[in-house]
Amino acid sequence: MMRLFRTSIVFRSTFVLLTIIVLIGTLFAAYSYFTALRHEYEHGRERMIDLLSTVENTTSIACFVSDRTLASEVSGGLIRNKDVRSVKIIAGTDVLAYSERKKISGNAVIKMPGERAATIERDVFSPFNAKEKVCRIVLEPDQAFLQNEAISSAQRVVFLLILQSFLLATAVVLVVIHIITRPIKNISDCLHRLSPDSGAQLELPIGNEHDEIGQLVGDVNALVTSLVSTLDEERQLRISHQIGEKKFKTIFDNTETGIFLINTGGTVLSYNQAFLRTLGLASDLSEQKSKSCLLEALVGQEMRLHLMIDQALTNGQAVGEDFSIDVAPNNDNKWLNIVISSLEDGVFQGLLNDITSRKAREENAQHLAVTDHLTGVDNRLGFDLELQKLAKEVQHDSTIRVFLFLIDLDKFKQVNDVYGHEAGDKVLIHFTQILRKTLRKTDFIGRLGGDEFVILVRDLDNPAQAEKIAKNIINRTSVAIPISAEIAVEIGASIGISFSHGLAFDREELLRQADEAMYEVKRHGRNNFRIFSED
Repeated sequence: MMRLFRTSIVFRSTFVLLTIIVLIGTLFAAYSYFTALRHEYEHGRERMIDLLSTVENTTSIACFVSDRTLASEVSGGLIRNKDVRSVKIIAGTDVLAYSERKKISGNAVIKMPGERAATIERDVFSPFNAKEKVCRIVLEPDQAFLQNEAISSAQRVVFLLILQSFLLATAVVLVVIHIITRPIKNISDCLHRLSPDSGAQLELPIGNEHDEIGQLVGDVNALVTSLVSTLDEERQLRISHQIGEKKFKTIFDNTETGIFLINTGGTVLSYNQAFLRTLGLASDLSEQKSKSCLLEALVGQEMRLHLMIDQALTNGQAVGEDFSIDVAPNNDNKWLNIVISSLEDGVFQGLLNDITSRKAREENAQHLAVTDHLTGVDNRLGFDLELQKLAKEVQHDSTIRVFLFLIDLDKFKQVNDVYGHEAGDKVLIHFTQILRKTLRKTDFIGRLGGDEFVILVRDLDNPAQAEKIAKNIINRTSVAIPISAEIAVEIGASIGISFSHGLAFDREELLRQADEAMYEVKRHGRNNFRIFSED
């Protein structure tokens, strides 16, 4: 039964309706029973009072003349009523008449709540003087008879209520089953058997064309039609996707462009074989090794890759840059062009191309453009480009600290004037070699023109390290420079130093501060260094 209650809407709705009707019917039947019972008791008493009123005049005469025979006839007439138990007519202390009906054994009397005393007494007055009391009648109703009559009447009322409730429940259940639950069950059974991709429709129940059930069937049929259409479209799209996927896989596997996916941390998620070939990696690279292969290949340049990822995510556009890497097993230098574009959910698509040949041509042309032809170090254009690159890096990492050395050679003009420009060129080349020996390969050296040089040094912990570099340059520069077998010249170096402070990187301000510090050295004797200070 519990299974039917859970799975059958017909059974559940019928059960609930019957339960509600039975409960309400029971409550009303109980109330009606006790109401009818009390009503019958009251009606019985009223009949007793009416009987007394009927014989009151006769009793008055019998009592006035003390006629026991007439009094006995009155009491005998009253006792013939089935609902009278006994009658007593009393004149003063004398009983003129007494009649009693034999009590039937086994008739238990149930006292009703709030029921008044069973005995009814009536004072009888003289027929000639309405104020003169001549006797009184004491009438005792037959409680058992009255109760049986009341119970019978109440039971009839209850029976009628129960019959009414049963008929009403039957009618309601039949209406609910035939008009509501059965159509819904039929629709549910049809839906259960319905195959979504067949396009079959539900039949509209007769008589429900314009009501909610008809609307439900219409909506379901509309959904089935829409579902079939969607399934057909999805099937066509899946076929087209499979065809496109095969074409893309052919291109993906055979193109010479490396294609890969990475996340915001630079971890490689997937790639094609061209990606491995371009990086000089084995085709059977392990999954764990492949995740970090791009960052390992770009060691020392990871920051640039992260900057590209941030820019692609922020601008929503493809970002491309060139990288120089050393490829195993011979550590051959190779130039790669990497293009990053944002897809979704922190995933980026990347393209990897080997541009070593093109880069060699470009670098050769660029080298000529940014290189000082005499000394081989960067010229002013190269210095400007280096400052632009530093500015971008500082914006991404405010912890980067850059020291700028501005150097002017002392006594260089005298060498040129006395020994000629050829001797001056030898001095410039010699000083460039001093700088290269003193500095790291990663430090920038540039010649701005004439005898003016510039150095950019980064990753120094404190100004004391910059002072040490300046002292080394000055000491090495002070050594005599041979021009020929007979001639050697002496020069000096005046050095002004400035340094950047995090995001406050300002190219023009760095140059101005270094220049001011250098001329402060010149004013105080030359061949020395000074770090710019606001004091």
